Amino acid sequence: MSRKFQNEIWMMVRYGFVGLLNTGVFSLTAYLLSRKGLHYAVYTALGYIVAIVFSFLMNTLFTFRKSESPKLGMFGRFVLVTITLLILVQGIQAGLIEIMNTKEVPAIIVGMLFYTGVGYTLNRLWVFGKQKGGPKKHYDN
Repeated sequence: MSRKFQNEIWMMVRYGFVGLLNTGVFSLTAYLLSRKGLHYAVYTALGYIVAIVFSFLMNTLFTFRKSESPKLGMFGRFVLVTITLLILVQGIQAGLIEIMNTKEVPAIIVGMLFYTGVGYTLNRLWVFGKQKGGPKKHYDN
């Protein structure tokens, strides 16, 4: 197996690990804010904000190991990808469940797989990939 292929696999593993951590960050944030008596719309929105920032930082530093400091444009692209994928996944799940009469759990799994696969690809190539002004700056494992 080539070194480049091994690096890509490990980057995917790190991406998945950050996704799991991110789920925990969202859940913990939402839970703690709910205990403060906030309305569910407020604590879930704040939970998403905290989780998106956490995910961006972890993906910058850990998953894609960017050597330059995070840029506002990079964060904007990350947020755009994240929100777009959340909307698309809701549509996929609604289509599978409401139109195609798929059971909920398999439809949710399809949505999760779509989000993870497309999210990794867009983040790898567009958000954290080659930027103007020079070559990609990824560290090897």
